[in-house]
Formats: sequence, structure tokens, C-alpha cells
Amino acid sequence: MTSRRTMSFSILAAALFALCLPMVAAAQWPDYGRNRTNGSYGRYDERYLRDSIHRLDRLAKDFERDVDRSLDRSRRDGTRSEDMINGQARQFRNAVGNLKSRFGNGRDLNRSRNEAQRVLQEAQGLNRVARVDYGLGSQWSQIQRELNVIADAYNLGYSNGGYRNDRNRRGSNNNTNDDWWRRLPFPN
Repeated sequence: MTSRRTMSFSILAAALFALCLPMVAAAQWPDYGRNRTNGSYGRYDERYLRDSIHRLDRLAKDFERDVDRSLDRSRRDGTRSEDMINGQARQFRNAVGNLKSRFGNGRDLNRSRNEAQRVLQEAQGLNRVARVDYGLGSQWSQIQRELNVIADAYNLGYSNGGYRNDRNRRGSNNNTNDDWWRRLPFPN
């Protein structure tokens, strides 16, 4: 009789443990749906966003160099237009460098928000240049992927090279997609 009670108690304890295990795992899983003030960057963690900014920094340097080379071999060589485009590429690279240094260890997004906005604004001006020269198009698409990550993490409106300076994009009436499913405690 006592072995039957012990067996019943063991089965009940194992079942309770099996039912509680998902709750414990969900409590320890990083929550990618909150804003940075609550612990993460949208659906990205600190390391992913930092790596994205570093990739963008490398891509911006390569892009600036390739824009200069492309313009040197074009009919714009030696014109004021060439100087303006090279200046835009330099400003974009500098803006990305400022974002990289200001982001630092990534503990506070508000600290580097203005730099992220400036990067997106500079990118908007370069978007037209990158689409004209087909040799730069593949590089620009890589840059845009990183820009989309940054815009999403900072909750800034940026898509397909267009930037909207809208701080509360998710709270506005223009965006009906709440992305509630990203706030679930399960991996995406």
C-alpha cells in the first residue's frame, strides 16, 4: 500500500514538473518584444545590433571607396557633381562611425538615437546615387539590410531607402501592425 502511494505521488510530482517546465523556460528566454527601456531592442538583442552596426561601418567604408572609384571612371569625373556625391558618401560613413562610437556597449538606445536618425537621413540621400550605378547596387542592398535592422531596433520609420522621422511609429494611427506575436516569450 505504501509503495502504491509513493508511486502515485511520484507520478503526480513528475506531471507537475512537466507542466511547469515551459513556464520556467519562458521566464528565462530573452523577451524580444519590449523596448530597450524594458530590456531589449525590439526583436534584436544587444550583440546582434552591435554586430549590425559594425557590419554597416565596414560596408559604409567600402561603399565610399567604391563610389569614388566608380565616379573616377564616369563622365562625372572632375565635375562638381562628383564632389557632391563623394561628400555625401563621406558624410554617410562619418554618420555611421559616430553611431558606432556612440552606441558603445549598447546599454541605452536613447544615447545613440540621434546618430541612428542621422545615419538614416544620410542614407536617404545616397539611395538615389546607389540606384543609378549598377555596380553599387549589390553593396547598397547589403547596406539597406543593416539600415532596416537599425531602424527596427530604434523604432524609426525607414524602408526601401525612405526615412520618416517619426518617433512613435508603432503608436501612430498610420501603422496598424502591432507585431504582438513578437512579444511572445518564444523564439521567432
